Amino acid sequence: MPDYVTAFFATWAEADADTRSATLAEVIAKNFSYCDPNAPETISDLDALSSYIGMFTQYAPGATAQVVRTSETKGHQRVTVAFRMADGKEQLGQYFVELDADGRATRMVGFAGLGEPE
Repeated sequence: MPDYVTAFFATWAEADADTRSATLAEVIAKNFSYCDPNAPETISDLDALSSYIGMFTQYAPGATAQVVRTSETKGHQRVTVAFRMADGKEQLGQYFVELDADGRATRMVGFAGLGEPE
């Protein structure tokens, strides 16, 4: 099964809007929801998702988002993502992802950090 989740996060480094949108259309389920701490609301429209991700490339040129760890339980994934800035700074986040039968995300919920006790 293709790793659509890894491909999804690779789009965070794609500056070309058309390429990013085309890739997202391939790797996300037709009906999906996406939210994270920086999104003003839950996103369920492909164009809105592409625009939201495009803000990352606009405000952090040269930055990437790379999956560094995953675990899976019955069609659900816990994904640790490293958001790496061009200057070498890094922030980790975790996503909880529900997958369809083809391995495409139907629901993604992101959290800043790894949830360590304070």
